[in-house]
Amino acid sequence: MTLLVCWVARRLAIARAPQICILLASVVFYGWKNPSHLGYLFGSIFVNWLIARWIGAATGQRRKHILQLGLVLNIGFLCIFKYLNFFIGNIPYLVHRKLLVPDLGFPLGLSFYTLAQIMYLVDCYEELLPPSSLFDHATFVSFFPYVISGPISRAKRILHQFPALNASEVPNSDTAARGVMLFAIGLAKKVVLADSFARIADAGFGSMRSFSTLEAWIFTLAFAFQIYFDFSGYSDMAIGTAWMLGIDIPLNFTAPYISKSISEFWQRWHISLSHFITSYLFTPILRALGKATLRTSVIAVLLAMAIAGLWHGPAWTFVIFGVLHGVALAANQIWKKKKLKMPDWLGWLVTFVFVNLTLVFFRSPSVPLALHMLHSMLPRASLLGTSALKGVLPITPVLIVRPVAIGVVLAFFFRTSQDIAKHSTLNYRSMVATVVLFALSIFYMNSTPAKEFVYFAF
Repeated sequence: MTLLVCWVARRLAIARAPQICILLASVVFYGWKNPSHLGYLFGSIFVNWLIARWIGAATGQRRKHILQLGLVLNIGFLCIFKYLNFFIGNIPYLVHRKLLVPDLGFPLGLSFYTLAQIMYLVDCYEELLPPSSLFDHATFVSFFPYVISGPISRAKRILHQFPALNASEVPNSDTAARGVMLFAIGLAKKVVLADSFARIADAGFGSMRSFSTLEAWIFTLAFAFQIYFDFSGYSDMAIGTAWMLGIDIPLNFTAPYISKSISEFWQRWHISLSHFITSYLFTPILRALGKATLRTSVIAVLLAMAIAGLWHGPAWTFVIFGVLHGVALAANQIWKKKKLKMPDWLGWLVTFVFVNLTLVFFRSPSVPLALHMLHSMLPRASLLGTSALKGVLPITPVLIVRPVAIGVVLAFFFRTSQDIAKHSTLNYRSMVATVVLFALSIFYMNSTPAKEFVYFAF
């Protein structure tokens, strides 16, 4: 519908009509489920727009103070809704007194659009771009393909595309067709692959039952593939939708499970968040610690990843997830400093197993359940049993087993979806393949209950 409205808008004698349509579509998309959250989104947009203009008009040390105010306001806004319950909930452990925890709810996409605006304020302060108009800033932040779950975009990458967006010409037909193809790939990733893995993972992480070693590994590996296909599928759909509208947004995944080191993994996994961690957490922390040495670099990466872990959610499981990855990245820095090497196959195996183990904390609702699952993964008497798996999961070959097998092959041995969409020859075969993916996705959506995207919770 938005594509059709934008196509019509380009033929109207109204200035910036396509951008107006996109902004209105973003308002409808974001507010559809909970209109009250629009106030939080556009309140944040307006305040950050004012601060950016204030930074632009100020001089000297005053500019830095205004930036610091903006950062405090954004971080405070995020903490009130996302972490207030977490902090207050942990106070009784210190004072031995139960406190009433208010339930403020959690605005959809808050974590993503807050980070985008923090980057915007820093870029304005560093004079990488001038403060934008309120119309442009609102369109950039609320752009419906990425406002809820990313990719996290920098303003300077999006804002300069608006003049072409508002031009009278229709977006390049090849780009639009590739956008449809990428959207179809992303949708199939989600409803065919991710949701199939989810049914296996949910069966294991939904209880404290006793599992065999084989079952524990099956459950944890299922979640590793679920979250990959779930989030990369959403990112593909976001990028594909943006291409259809004539806007290019950041790549977010590029075959992360073939990584041969933990640093390579973070260069391939959730790329937009990795960029934020590096540029807006690790680097400032490292500068604050003084001279850049191996010791300060290790401290900076540990702190940055602990914060990144907490960003995912107000729970100790996420903090542990972040700290573990910080430790691994620090060890990787020391390893490189000492110029140590290992065979590629061993580097891949160590990296993948480590990622899978840490995702146990990411998926588990509590630390005790995570430790229970990790304990179950150790070799013991019940090594190859499958009774618990059969008892909690009806194995359906068409709806679960085959997609799981296909998903494993795709994750390790196939081209990335963006590579396929960008470089495939557009002909009747690609058109048929796209239609088949849509049809298959519709079949799965009608056959099994749909599951919410994992990152909607963050």
